[in-house]
Amino acid sequence: MPPSDFSELKDPLERIAKILAGLLLKDIEDVDQKQKIKRLKQCGFENTEIARMLGTTPNTVGVAVHSLKKSKKKKRSK
Repeated sequence: MPPSDFSELKDPLERIAKILAGLLLKDIEDVDQKQKIKRLKQCGFENTEIARMLGTTPNTVGVAVHSLKKSKKKKRSK
């Protein structure tokens, strides 16, 4: 397969990786929702995608992301 064909596979493979990450995190019960949101954001999911996977609203996800960023800044300033 020529190198140009590999670039065409990049986006679908990234999407598959995101889907698999989402499915794995959704079934982890010992992790609270905020940590699931954090991990899904790290995988590159948008707030609406995360909300759909976790059965919540994009606004709830946004608040959690904001809270995580705020707590991260506090930890760095100590």
